Amino acid sequence: MIKPTLLALLACTTAARAVAQDVPQRMTYGIEIAFRSGHGDRGFIINDRPVVQPVMWFSGRGTEFSAWSSFAVAQTTDGARPQIVELELTHEHKLGRLTVGPALRMYFYHDALSADRDRSLEGWLNLSYDVGPFQLFTRQSLDVLTYKGAYFVDAGIESEQRISPPLVIGGSLGAGWASWRFNYAYAAVAKSTLDRVRAATWLTVHLKQFYVGPHLEFSTIVDPAVRAAVNRPTYLLVRLSMGGEF
Repeated sequence: MIKPTLLALLACTTAARAVAQDVPQRMTYGIEIAFRSGHGDRGFIINDRPVVQPVMWFSGRGTEFSAWSSFAVAQTTDGARPQIVELELTHEHKLGRLTVGPALRMYFYHDALSADRDRSLEGWLNLSYDVGPFQLFTRQSLDVLTYKGAYFVDAGIESEQRISPPLVIGGSLGAGWASWRFNYAYAAVAKSTLDRVRAATWLTVHLKQFYVGPHLEFSTIVDPAVRAAVNRPTYLLVRLSMGGEF
């Protein structure tokens, strides 16, 4: 499993700090649990059976630390039972309509039915630009440890609207490009290419500090060579999340 350089990420952080808008000073924390029909990572199915995915986060002054995990409810069709833990540190800056969010993500993978283990560290750079009712976004990741040079970028358009005081609806469309190192790690295909297209929609009901809502994600790999190398190049995942922030 896999999930510019770290120097570039740090440079973006330093430059943005000088001109960033004021961020809330209050420290907050949150918890969430999600039940999902499977788990995919940037177009590749990691688990094709139901999973439980809890997460906890702490945030303040534009910085957030989160601990996320994924546990398989049943054995996958290829005879595995993946368990995943991700630790992520993000610092977000708002520069007018532009939001800049460099991040570091450490992940640990373990198959409970075998000795298969994996871990690595990724640098991320999340950018979004507000154009009224929509946001243009790009999310870039670069592996800097186990799979050095594995690079992936998602780009697209996203919108989220409050249709009543407690009810928020959203959706996004995007496409993802991967370096040959990324595709080789996931699918043993040494090719840099446009990997996939995706669409997602979600609905969130807010009840004071708590929320609940469904989320649907469709993804399909479009490159013929990469598509032929994986068992499930197209998937639709359904998720139900509930949580709160305090």
